[in-house]
Amino acid sequence: MTKPSEPLVQRLINRKGYRSTLLEKVELAVAMDVQRRKIDGQGFQQSKSLERLARLLDQLGQACLEFTAIKALKQLPDKSRKEYAKLIRLVGKSLKLVIINIDDANIRQGLKIGRRIPKIAARLTAAFGPDNSAVKNSAVVDFQLHRMIHLLSELADALLAANFGPAVRLQNYKQLQNAAHAMTAQSEDFSVERLALTRSGSTIATLKAEHAASGNMMAVYKEGESQKVIEELYGVDQWKRVYPKVAPTVLSHHVEQGDELGSMVIEHLPGQTLESLLLNGQWKSAKQLTHTLQRTLRKIWKSSRTPEPAQAEYMQQLRKRMPETRQTHPTLFNERQTICGLPRPSFDQLIDRVEPLEGQLRAPFSVLIHGDFNVDNLIYDELKNRIYFIDLHRASYSDYVQDLSVLMASIYRLPIMDEPPRAELMALIRQLYQFARRFAKENNDTRFDARLAIALGRSFATSTRFIYDKPFANRLALRASYLLEAITLLNPEKIEQYRLPLEDIFSD
Repeated sequence: MTKPSEPLVQRLINRKGYRSTLLEKVELAVAMDVQRRKIDGQGFQQSKSLERLARLLDQLGQACLEFTAIKALKQLPDKSRKEYAKLIRLVGKSLKLVIINIDDANIRQGLKIGRRIPKIAARLTAAFGPDNSAVKNSAVVDFQLHRMIHLLSELADALLAANFGPAVRLQNYKQLQNAAHAMTAQSEDFSVERLALTRSGSTIATLKAEHAASGNMMAVYKEGESQKVIEELYGVDQWKRVYPKVAPTVLSHHVEQGDELGSMVIEHLPGQTLESLLLNGQWKSAKQLTHTLQRTLRKIWKSSRTPEPAQAEYMQQLRKRMPETRQTHPTLFNERQTICGLPRPSFDQLIDRVEPLEGQLRAPFSVLIHGDFNVDNLIYDELKNRIYFIDLHRASYSDYVQDLSVLMASIYRLPIMDEPPRAELMALIRQLYQFARRFAKENNDTRFDARLAIALGRSFATSTRFIYDKPFANRLALRASYLLEAITLLNPEKIEQYRLPLEDIFSD
C-alpha cells in the first residue's frame, strides 16, 4: 500500500464493487433478521452490531483504497515509506482479529484491538513527531492513518456491543467490569441493558451480575461528565442526610482526576416513573403517586426548612437557556411587535422587566429541592407506596416553587392530546397546585402565586426546546409570555393579592 504497483492498485479498485455487494448482503440479511426480533432483545442487538461491523470494515476498505491513491507517498524517502508500511501492517494485524460470527464471543477480539490502538497511535507519533527530524511525514498520509485508527476503535466498540449491547464501549468497559465486581466477585459474568437514550449521549444502563449468590443482582450504571457525577454524588449525600427514603443508595463510583468521564452504580429501584404511568394511562397509580408525593414533599419541606430567604433567579436561568430554545424555534419568541397600534414588549424585554421584581418576591424560607423535578425523575413503587427521586445532581437549598413549576410544566407538555386523558393530566396539575398553595398559606408565603407565575413562565419557555410540534410549542410560548407580562403589570402594593389563573393556563 505504501509503494503500490499499478496492477495492484487496479486490483484493489476492481474489488470495490465486490466490497459494496458484500455490505449490501449483510444489510439485507440484518433487515430480514431484525423483523422477527424484539427491539430490546439480545438477538436484535447482535444483528445490528454485525451490520455496524460490516459498515466499518467497508469504510476501512475504502480508507485503504484512498491510501494507495495518495500521490505524496511517491515523493517521500524510503525511510518514511518504511515507517508508514510498519504502521499499515499493524492495522492489518488488528483487522485479522475480526471474525464475524453471530454465535462467537467477540469480547476478547474487541479488547485485543482496543489494546493495540494506543500502541499504533503512539508508534505514529514517535515515528513522525518533532523529535524525529530524520523522517519526513505527509499531512495527508497522517490524516488517513488517524482515520484508520479511529475506525479500528469503532470496530472494537462494535465487537463489544455484539455481546453486551450499545451501552458498552472500550471507554467504559473496565468501569462496568469494576462495577459488576462491586456487586459480586464473579466480575467476568455480567450483562448490560441500556435504560435510556440521553440528550448528552451519556450511558444509563441496567447492570446485572450473573451467577451471583442471589442469582439476580441488579443495579443501575450511570456514566457522564466527571463534574456531573461528582455533583450527583454530592446531591445524593444531601438527600441521604435530610430525607434518606427518597434517594437511591450509591453502590460504587469511579471518578479520577483528569478523566473526562466518571461513573457511578446505584441500587436498582423498583417501580415506574411518573412519565411512564401517565403515558400508559395508568391513572389510578398516577393518582396514588400524587397523593404519596404530597405527603413526602410536605415532610421534606418541613424537615429541610431553613430561615434564609430563597431567590431562585428564574429569569437568569431563562436567559441562559434562551439561545438553545431559539435554536430549536428561531421565530417563536419574536421581537417587539405592534398589534392594532398597541406596542407589545418583546420576550427579552419581559425577562428584563421581571428580573428586578424577583428580589421583591423572594420565598421567606429555603428548603432542599430536587432542581430537575421532571416526570421522568420520579419513580413510584406501588407495592410499597414509596417514591424515589433520581438524577440528583442539581439538588440545592432554594425555593420550593421551582420544583413545583417544573413538575407542573413537564406534566402539561406530555404528548397526550386526546381530550379525556388530557383532562386527567390537568386534574393532577390542579391537585399539585392546591397542595402547594395550602403549604404556602400555612407558612405565611404570601407571594407564592406571583412567584409561581414567574417560575411557570420560565418552565414553559424552556420546555419549547424539547417540543418539535410547532403549534404545541407556540401554546407553551404564549403561556410563558402571558404570565411574565401579567407580573410586570401588577401593582407592587397588590402583589400579595395576585392569584395564578390556573384554569386559563392549564386548559386546552
